[in-house]
Amino acid sequence: MMVQNNVMSKTLKKSNWKKTIFIETLEEIKKLKNSEGSDIQVWGSNKIIQLLLKNDLVDELRKTFPLTLGMGKKLFDNGTFAAAFTLIESTVTPNGVIIANYKRAGNVKTGTVGV
Repeated sequence: MMVQNNVMSKTLKKSNWKKTIFIETLEEIKKLKNSEGSDIQVWGSNKIIQLLLKNDLVDELRKTFPLTLGMGKKLFDNGTFAAAFTLIESTVTPNGVIIANYKRAGNVKTGTVGV
């Protein structure tokens, strides 16, 4: 089964990948999210993640701690959309890296921090 590649890019206009569709607008992202098929995954674009968070289009976050690679832009550098997430799975590698999977859990509830 061949996977469809959905690409957002400021510089690329074509691709050598088979089954590639270029997405240019937020409406196209919403249409893709509401369609049948695999989950949308974002690899290495803080701007796209910020756009998805701001428009409440994120169902899950998978984060890896502590892992820093270079001097790239930070995921939450300019603030973000307030949203609650619940930890649904975590793994600690033999080297101490934590891989955590969070699922969207509605609105943020302020006041206390659960222990």
